[in-house]
Amino acid sequence: MNNIIHNYIETCVDQLRTVYAESGDSIDAAAQAIADALARDLTFYLFGSGHSALIAREAFWRAGGLAPAVPIPDPMAGDGERIPGFGATLLGHYNLQAGEALIVISNSGINPLPIEIAMEGKARGLTVIALTSIAHSSQVPSRHPGGKKLMDIADIVIDTHGIQGDAAVDLPGSKFKVGATSTVVGAAIIEAITARAAEIMIERGLEPPVIISANTPEGDAHNRLLANRYRKLLVRYEVPTVDRPVIGDPTE
Repeated sequence: MNNIIHNYIETCVDQLRTVYAESGDSIDAAAQAIADALARDLTFYLFGSGHSALIAREAFWRAGGLAPAVPIPDPMAGDGERIPGFGATLLGHYNLQAGEALIVISNSGINPLPIEIAMEGKARGLTVIALTSIAHSSQVPSRHPGGKKLMDIADIVIDTHGIQGDAAVDLPGSKFKVGATSTVVGAAIIEAITARAAEIMIERGLEPPVIISANTPEGDAHNRLLANRYRKLLVRYEVPTVDRPVIGDPTE
């Protein structure tokens, strides 16, 4: 096998083992918060900007996932990550309720947008969960005007144990590193949170709203029931911003 392929796979496996050993309690706490929300017929949100959006999307409407998972898209695909004030505007499109959970994903945890999303979530009474690299965040200054970092704000911090710069594998013959690990590890953490939240609901005598693959005979009928149950939670633009009313009925 090509050596760099081996190095990358082994790096990811080692990092996942470290996450399990060092961040397992935080993953469990995040799952507890999500199970608490779902037990009250509430939901949980996920936000990531740039490549972190891929991790947020991991929880949305997929086989083995939980139906009331709402990823908040970044309409600027990372270009607005450093713009102060954008976070509150973005969350103005969502009917966040006290008691829900919000997972904010940012490898560095230093840019204004994810920090403001976390701050606004806390202000509205949500349990805020950070998915971030403490090593990276600790070694670079915050770009937020208040000087805060994501890990300073969140109620629960899950350390991905990634390195500064994310790319983790030496490239032979070059000064550069390749092989970012944040997406692989972040997606695994999201799946672990989801699985544990579903298990907690079972332990409480509740049926978790688990999605079945649409490519199985029973998938469509099962998932249609879940979609009908959670439709209003999954619809975007239900709440107007201060100066921009919603036009029309988003449920039509």
